Amino acid sequence: MKVYRHKKTGNLYLQLDEVKNCTNANDGQKMFFYTEYGKENPMKFVREISEFLEKFEEVKLS
Repeated sequence: MKVYRHKKTGNLYLQLDEVKNCTNANDGQKMFFYTEYGKENPMKFVREISEFLEKFEEVKLS
């Protein structure tokens, strides 16, 4: 799993998996399933991969 930083807010997120959107209008669309990083009760999200990669940058944690 990879950690990403939101370019605008600086918040960190953990990419959990790659998923497929199966709603009729967007059937087959590839998306990232991700969650807030380092929070006790993190929210979970999905976002189209191309949009995700525009808004987030990978972070190397040591």
